[in-house]
Amino acid sequence: MGSLLRARPSEVFSGYEMVKGVEGLGLMNGIEFSPPRRMRLRVPFEVFRRIHPGMFGRVVVMRLFRDHRILTQMCGNNFMALKAAPPGVITHKQIEQFVGAVRDVVEQMHSSSSFWTEALGLARRVINV
Repeated sequence: MGSLLRARPSEVFSGYEMVKGVEGLGLMNGIEFSPPRRMRLRVPFEVFRRIHPGMFGRVVVMRLFRDHRILTQMCGNNFMALKAAPPGVITHKQIEQFVGAVRDVVEQMHSSSSFWTEALGLARRVINV
């Protein structure tokens, strides 16, 4: 199942510039992101990284939980790697649900201003605290 958890995301995310790769061992896996190259994505990404290096990762985790009820976290101090560590017993269907949820968030970050607008709203709330 760990091989499937690495293979499916690798297939699905191959066309997205911000997904660097998927690596892991067994069921402990990570989806690594990279800064965007296109200016349209690079500008908001850099703004949020300057506010806080973990802002991008926090929005990814927040969207996965809020929109799909999938609880994830970033890998330690690497705010560009999403930890994918499902329970020891997982089905093909659950892996497909996870991949679909992450694909939805990745698609939003690449094509929708709502991902970046929501991140800006989160940053405003943090700064006003």
